[in-house]
Amino acid sequence: MKTNQSIFKASIPIFAFLLFASFSIYSNNQLNMTNNPINPSDQIFQLPDPILTSKVSVEEALQNRRSVREYKTDALSLNQVSQLLWAAYGINEPRSNPSFLRGGLKTAPSAGALFPLDIYLVCGNVDGLPAGIYKYISENHNLKLVSEGDVRKDLGKAALEQGFIEVAPISLVYVAIFKRTTQKYGERGRERYVCMDLGHSAQNVYLQAYALNLGTCAVGAFTDKMVSMVMLLTDKEEPLYIMPVGKY
Repeated sequence: MKTNQSIFKASIPIFAFLLFASFSIYSNNQLNMTNNPINPSDQIFQLPDPILTSKVSVEEALQNRRSVREYKTDALSLNQVSQLLWAAYGINEPRSNPSFLRGGLKTAPSAGALFPLDIYLVCGNVDGLPAGIYKYISENHNLKLVSEGDVRKDLGKAALEQGFIEVAPISLVYVAIFKRTTQKYGERGRERYVCMDLGHSAQNVYLQAYALNLGTCAVGAFTDKMVSMVMLLTDKEEPLYIMPVGKY
């Protein structure tokens, strides 16, 4: 009995250690499920081709466009997401040179055709597209998976607790790489031209959203560092706008 009791007492620390280690691994896995960085070369999602005709005129869209801050929880289709991203920054005149065009001229004008913006998609509820953070690659009209999991709640908190960002099925997050413009235009590029480029693209999203019977709102009120953390941005990427989109 003494021998068995000694073995039992000696086993307690080992059992406790294994239990603690198992719990730690489980906890870490649960945390990583919500924001799990992916190897950039791993997963590419091809978007449907954009539709170039519509029953909604530009004049009608201009007349009726409004900022919408209340959304239904209904899912968006991949076709709708494709159309919005193409309108925002898609290629409308392919060109291989010069290389800074990154595939060609785009739907939104840019100072010096330098195109300093990149657009990320925060996907929470889209038919045929898993929840996650994606980078829009306009050259190929596709999405590159950056991180798995639904981060809409975290993005809403980073945007000063604006709850409608958490409800919208998607958000477009605009970031700028200022060097693309400042290397030619200096500080005037940072102070004016990049923001002008942002306005051109965002207005396209407003008009396209209306044509799709969707609503959107340009959001600039957020904590930059928090948005950068949620979106896993690099040091050279600076967040400028969040545009949630949904049915209303």
